[in-house]
Amino acid sequence: MNKRLILFLCIAIIIAFLFWYSSVLQSAFYTIAGYLNTLAVENELLAIFVFVLTSALAALISPLTNIPLVPIATLIWGPIPTIIFLLAGWLIGDIIAYLIGRYYGYKVVSYFVSKEKVDDWSSMVKKHTTFSTALLLRVALPAELGYAFGIIRYPLNLYIFITFLAELPFAIISTYASEAVLLGDAMKFFGLIGILFVVIIVAFRTTHSDLV
Repeated sequence: MNKRLILFLCIAIIIAFLFWYSSVLQSAFYTIAGYLNTLAVENELLAIFVFVLTSALAALISPLTNIPLVPIATLIWGPIPTIIFLLAGWLIGDIIAYLIGRYYGYKVVSYFVSKEKVDDWSSMVKKHTTFSTALLLRVALPAELGYAFGIIRYPLNLYIFITFLAELPFAIISTYASEAVLLGDAMKFFGLIGILFVVIIVAFRTTHSDLV
């Protein structure tokens, strides 16, 4: 299962509560956001590039995530542009991961992900070659799964389409959940987080069922 995402969702819930009930934290956040907003206005293309770059790196390197930047991005650009930039970065990173796996194999992939994980993921991808099961696997496991798709030479066009479908709901939910935190809309926030939990669990159970 995508344990890193589950852990992050739990941390996000804790942070949301702290944000709602801590005026100090809110003040610090808006101070930082205001400063970054000024920089983004003065250097809009550079700001977009940096956000997309951090999104791409998050898809390439296991410990990294740029989700903490999403609330600030939402405040600066609004939900729709943030979703587009976030999704674009993730897709770029996912495609690069695939190409590294396909053309350079274990020798280079091992710098980003342990060989044991790649072996496990590659084995799972080989067992789930249909479009629907590959999509569910892409949802259930970490973003670095792209390396495994590349290593087994899964068709690139299908991989890109599957990755787009898998990443889109995460980008939408991450952005609107961030907006809900900023607006103090607890019902919307927990509703979106709940949907994400259900999607991940259903995808994981389906791809790990003996019936698949």
